[in-house]
Amino acid sequence: MIDFSDLKNHKNLLGFSGGADSTALFFLMLKADVYFDMAIVDYQIRKQSYFEVLYAQELAEKYNKKLYIYKSEKIISDFENHARMVRYEFFETLIKRYDYNHLILGHHLNDRLEWFLMQMIKGSGLNTILGFERVEKRDGYKIIRPMLELCKAEILEIVKPYKFFEDSSNQDINFLRNKIRHYYANSLINENKQGILNTFKYLQKEKNRIYHQEILQLADIFYFEKKQELENIHSIDIILKQMGYVLSFKQREEIVKQKYSLILAKKYIIDCNTDFIFVSIQNEECAMPKDFRDEARRLLVPRRLRAKIFFLLKQGILKKNQIIFKKS
Repeated sequence: MIDFSDLKNHKNLLGFSGGADSTALFFLMLKADVYFDMAIVDYQIRKQSYFEVLYAQELAEKYNKKLYIYKSEKIISDFENHARMVRYEFFETLIKRYDYNHLILGHHLNDRLEWFLMQMIKGSGLNTILGFERVEKRDGYKIIRPMLELCKAEILEIVKPYKFFEDSSNQDINFLRNKIRHYYANSLINENKQGILNTFKYLQKEKNRIYHQEILQLADIFYFEKKQELENIHSIDIILKQMGYVLSFKQREEIVKQKYSLILAKKYIIDCNTDFIFVSIQNEECAMPKDFRDEARRLLVPRRLRAKIFFLLKQGILKKNQIIFKKS
């Protein structure tokens, strides 16, 4: 049913929740003899989360899996966005600490269509509206979504013999995603699954032909040649995803409004010169000598990036002759 060959002979970490999707993926990979461990986040919002963690512990013990549990501080506002940030930060910490190759997630075709419809309502381009892909490269690992061609109804058939939990908040149609799921996405998938699947495949091919920007790297600074707006935002989006951060629609607009020069989420530097756009993680501000500031201007180092470059030079991570930030 699903090709797991790209997961064999690798260290895989499954993002587990106890819901139907991650439970189905757990047992599918188990049957396919894929090596994996598990990670679960308890957001301490629902009473049910205690039992979801307990279920994860039972599965880990029964099937000899390592299980990592993180208890998040309670999220007060914008739960979905902040929960995603907490989740990915936890997963990335584990991946780097224990050398996992892949993060395995249980997204499926209904999820992709829901995202598509949400972005269409907001107003989005091809890059944004397609959302997540089966394989996404991140900084030092890959995210893999093996069930992206399965619909929710097929997943529910897979988990019939097993225990799983249904998040009661998924029924609250005050949330846009739930409203789209309830009124539109589920019925569209049930009636037109193959056509929708084919459309995503065609659009993905077109996206790959349109967006083919080369991303360069110098230490932990990523940069690319400045082109048209859609290509620029696409490249910034890819780089930030590799760093574990997902841009919102408003942030995309703000990046363009600020002409690719801002500090995003109090952490990420985005800046540009005449030829390139740069993305990196911000260092603490430090005093830079005048001769360095003058040299940085001569080398076309963007203002927001100068403290970062100075830090890397001081640490011996970079050499001055590597700083070539203009087209030859």
